[in-house]
Amino acid sequence: MKKGFSLIELMVCVIIITVLTGLAMPYYFNAVQTTRNTEAVIWWNQVKRMASRQNMTAERAARYERRVNEEGKLKYFTLKLFCRIKPGNEPCWEGELHVKNPSQHIQYFLATQNNFMTLTCVPTNGAGESFCQGWTGRDEGPDTEIEGRPAYTVHF
Repeated sequence: MKKGFSLIELMVCVIIITVLTGLAMPYYFNAVQTTRNTEAVIWWNQVKRMASRQNMTAERAARYERRVNEEGKLKYFTLKLFCRIKPGNEPCWEGELHVKNPSQHIQYFLATQNNFMTLTCVPTNGAGESFCQGWTGRDEGPDTEIEGRPAYTVHF
């Protein structure tokens, strides 16, 4: 009597493993991205406190953005600070955190609103849409817009 597996048995095992891996990968990518967003949320809380205590100027914003991006303070995101003029010519500083890896499957960026007081997830592809919905817990769709794009407000 021969011991071992037949070719059919091995192929069935390979097919089962492939299917299970295919089903698990989107959950894995979402979990990894959620963990990486912790970095962005920590940064956002720091800047929110800083923005509420002092008046942001263009020079201060440029210096801070350069320091964060050049010194590698953010590992998974790049920072962009800019000023939106609100009605009444009142400056309102905002920030955007863009994912550093442009070839990654889940594409989105995080944007602040209301002078850093609100954080939103803005998807830029279908996988980003699914991720933003899951991360923010918004099953019914986007609740705001950033520059004409649907966005999901992050609630903590």
